[in-house]
Amino acid sequence: MKFDKANIYYFSGTGNTLIASRVVKDVFKKNGVKVKLIKMEKEDPKNIDLSGAIGLAFPIAVFTSYPLVMDFINKLPNAEGTPVFMLATMGGLGLGMKSYLKDVLIKKGYRPIGAKQIVMPDNFTPAPEKDKKNPKIIDSGILSTQDFAEQLLSGKATWGYFPILHKLVYGLSQYFFKTSSFKKAVKINKDKCIQCGLCSKLCPVGNIVMREYPAFLNKCEVCVRCISYCPKGALYRRHQGEHVYRGVDAKEFLE
Repeated sequence: MKFDKANIYYFSGTGNTLIASRVVKDVFKKNGVKVKLIKMEKEDPKNIDLSGAIGLAFPIAVFTSYPLVMDFINKLPNAEGTPVFMLATMGGLGLGMKSYLKDVLIKKGYRPIGAKQIVMPDNFTPAPEKDKKNPKIIDSGILSTQDFAEQLLSGKATWGYFPILHKLVYGLSQYFFKTSSFKKAVKINKDKCIQCGLCSKLCPVGNIVMREYPAFLNKCEVCVRCISYCPKGALYRRHQGEHVYRGVDAKEFLE
């Protein structure tokens, strides 16, 4: 597939997808492709640039992706053969995400040119000793992403399609995101909180507002960015002191 311009619209919770998106960007640039990385959370999908190839990059969550991501994709404008590729990072399984997304994009007039699900470190690392495996997982993920980017440029990338149950999987996953247990997932230890407001600045859906302490507005999507990057570990999901994963520096989400 030949193209000289690409815009990669991405969402990253703790940094894995940002890392992978940058890898694709580097490979494209080395091959003369003009490329931009654009945050889904800051962009109106109806106004995306259709003059080049489109990349959709996001984490797999509950076998599909976060409502923020799915809303962005479902609100994309109709196209006339615009090439599009999918890049997903995951700690577990993606199940029917490739098939669901391919159906949506074809109906909107896009031309799917490749999809890849990259294994990266799990956001919910159960214990600190598991961190020792993360560098190898990241290195392997980067190599897989580089290979995928090169396949996209050479026209050898593929987009698998396994239609069985993918609509059901999508429906169930989005239902889970709407349940109260998800919307109220983040808890706070006020004794640890230093009232810095970083969590509010990092939240991609505006779920956290700063009052005396962070307050939650019941629309959490459990991307765990706030938990992972809290400088004092004041925020938690399951239990206080739970181990967290950070793929990049917090400031890279604020740029």
